[in-house]
Amino acid sequence: MSVVSDPCLATLAPMLRISVAAGILTTLAVISGCAHEPTGLGFITVERGSYELAFDAACEVSREEGLVPQILDRRAGSIDTGVKSAGSVMEPWGWQDLTAADVVEATFGFERRRAHFEFIEVGFRPLAPEGTAPLAGPVLPGSSRGTGTDIPNAIGDLELRVSVSVERQFRPGYQGPAYTRSLGRFSTDVTTKDDPLAPRDRSNWTPIARDERLERVLIDRIAAKLSTTVK
Repeated sequence: MSVVSDPCLATLAPMLRISVAAGILTTLAVISGCAHEPTGLGFITVERGSYELAFDAACEVSREEGLVPQILDRRAGSIDTGVKSAGSVMEPWGWQDLTAADVVEATFGFERRRAHFEFIEVGFRPLAPEGTAPLAGPVLPGSSRGTGTDIPNAIGDLELRVSVSVERQFRPGYQGPAYTRSLGRFSTDVTTKDDPLAPRDRSNWTPIARDERLERVLIDRIAAKLSTTVK
């Protein structure tokens, strides 16, 4: 049985693909124009008496962005948030504060973001490591080595800094060609036979970059909230 192709459908197929591509490019152009471009500094100065207000404002701004605070330490002055997935071309509900380049990257690779807020004393600089000093590790709770940072009782003003890391999902051992996924395959870890109990990285996410633009967006919004509450 022979199949007769419709010449009209054959003509419309390329036009349909062009229309879809044009629509996607137009959408990306719109969201890139709507993405807020911050103009302020990469940090804000917080007066000593406004620390509690600034801490709450940072939590509120991150929650509005979709970065829900998970680990809050008021004494150490740090906030760590959960992750927020970046929207692809087919997920416009996840385009908040993303540029066109961010959306394209999230389309070809599953990406997410997490934020870390930190309050430090103005002028604080960490000590340079010494090559001969022993590696003692972090100060654990109850340790006699020190009591750690006490930001609420700091003598001077504070600085609030934000770090937003971009993480990309990957499949360990996947070998994908550049032009098609149908020929993708996975490599074999031969060390599992030699030493199956050896520790191995089982994570499917790896940090690839910092989103400095989003960092400045969050700083600008925190500064705006503080300007309305601190007189």
